[in-house]
Amino acid sequence: MEPTKEPISRDVEVKIGPLGQFAFKTAIVSVAIVVSGWIILDLLDDFANRRMQQLDATIRAIGGRQFWTKLEGELDKFADPGTDISPEKKRKILSQIRIISDRWRPFLSEAAASIRGESDPSPK
Repeated sequence: MEPTKEPISRDVEVKIGPLGQFAFKTAIVSVAIVVSGWIILDLLDDFANRRMQQLDATIRAIGGRQFWTKLEGELDKFADPGTDISPEKKRKILSQIRIISDRWRPFLSEAAASIRGESDPSPK
């Protein structure tokens, strides 16, 4: 028996016809799209689950007994007179705050007047 040299696809084309061939190709493409979508959604689901677990772990780390113990320790530390900053440093910081507020006060006063709807703010 000698093998034939004619392509087999020609026989298949004749048997299923152009409409059947279109349906077959459409089915292949549809299956590829569905499988790709399934894989992508599975990856997104895994990613979302990992992020939710990280968020849950973060929230649990922030709250609870550990949080309140740390807060109490920090309050004790800040209330301790030994950790207070020097009077010179306090004066320097207050002086810097006054300089900044004097520099920005005209702008902020005018902006506030504009928000209130005043057409001509009174300069101070």
